[in-house]
Amino acid sequence: MGYLEMQKIVKSFSGVRVLDEVDFSLDRGEVVALLGQNGAGKSTLIKILSGFYGKDGGRIFINGEEVHFRSPAESLRKGVRVIYQELEVFPDLTVAENIFMGDLPATRFIGIPVTNRREVYVRARELLELLGEDIDPEVPVRRLSVSAKQVVEIARALAKKANIIVMDEPTATLSQKEVERLFAVIRKLRDQGVGIIYITHRLEEVFTISDRVVVLRDGKNSGFFGTRETSWRDLVQAMIGRTLEELYPKRASSIRSERVLLRVENFSIPKYLESVSFTLREGEILGVFGLVGSGINELALGLFGALPFKGRVEVDGMVFARPLPSVAKSLGLGFIPADRKQEGVIPELSVAQNVTLASLESYCRGGFLRLRDERNCVREWVRRLNIRLRSIDQPIKSLSGGNQQKAVLARWLATNSKVLIAAEPTQGVDVGTRIDIYHIFDDLAKRGMGIVLLSSDLPEVLALSDKIIVLEGGKAVGCFSKGEADERTILYLAMGGKEAVTH
Repeated sequence: MGYLEMQKIVKSFSGVRVLDEVDFSLDRGEVVALLGQNGAGKSTLIKILSGFYGKDGGRIFINGEEVHFRSPAESLRKGVRVIYQELEVFPDLTVAENIFMGDLPATRFIGIPVTNRREVYVRARELLELLGEDIDPEVPVRRLSVSAKQVVEIARALAKKANIIVMDEPTATLSQKEVERLFAVIRKLRDQGVGIIYITHRLEEVFTISDRVVVLRDGKNSGFFGTRETSWRDLVQAMIGRTLEELYPKRASSIRSERVLLRVENFSIPKYLESVSFTLREGEILGVFGLVGSGINELALGLFGALPFKGRVEVDGMVFARPLPSVAKSLGLGFIPADRKQEGVIPELSVAQNVTLASLESYCRGGFLRLRDERNCVREWVRRLNIRLRSIDQPIKSLSGGNQQKAVLARWLATNSKVLIAAEPTQGVDVGTRIDIYHIFDDLAKRGMGIVLLSSDLPEVLALSDKIIVLEGGKAVGCFSKGEADERTILYLAMGGKEAVTH
């Protein structure tokens, strides 16, 4: 039995099983890579291990003792620490204060606990030296690079006596030099007997840093591998392993129109994108595939004017001169953001109010809102998109994620948009809604709309797109027409591969 054993873990949400008897193990002094596409169940498994979610079935053992985590605090007490992509540091506190946050060494002065700052800095320096790092424990964290901040989080984990450290996409925003620095720290942790769960989409990192690999697909185990005994091809096959026919409309590319709805030339956003160019024709679905940190979300935001950009953008022949969402809307662009909760819906407003946010002016006359026309329009889109609800007046936050997403889509269809920019449109929605959205996109394209589908879900990009662009590190590293490329080639490029893939 490994130091950590998760046996036949089951978890369901709203009757949908997202983990189906998943097994996972980890030894002391071992790095295990946890792989899987978006929605495979990686995050849910880690949230169960960290006490954020309770499991519905299965057993968890740490060092031979069965544990039942009812809160993150209980998981922490057993030596489990998760370091998320969004780092949890306090920028205005010193490195040492961040390391010992919540557990600052103290002495008593006339019965009152007083922080022993000398001991704080001495112990912080010892932990950093243990990791092979020469970071001044007295400087504010805001002055550190991202990779140095990660080291601070790792030192904090060690200060909390962590024996199991989970790293979630730790290199997404790091330069190559910073990645090498992180790997050096991970190797030191491994040598000191810490077990590390390493979550990534980048396969080259898996072969560099891990000892074993566990792959999840659709909430189930799909492969267990020793890193030295496996290949890139084996891992990709385990990650994908499903047929497209079950989910997607049978879509043959039939683009006959030469009308260009969107022309993008040398599109750049400082720090995120560099000289991306493409055209989108009437009735075409352009797929843009990339992994975490590739720049696909920034491309989506920039195309809709939510981020300043350099380069030239034309919408149906009209120059997109001022990067503002209001200008984008006036030119005929619609936008489904990747972060539905933060950027897609206003949770306290009703379904009707959310649907008509972008088209209110069309229901106004003489300064008054024509409520009947507005409500009739909402009901029509609810019917056409099969949005399941009790009433169009209920708060949109009460709908399922899939129905919220359909409402966001309805918002832009109600404006008669020429081009739809759809970022991660099926992220966090159930399979039934996925199928609905795929068929809606297919129908919209047949009716002449141009769709830019930006997604980290490779099967949906392959199934729906007439043309595919691959982003990696903010650059377009590949462009394929329908049928030219397969999963292996595109994943290889998206993960930083430079050489041709053999089949």
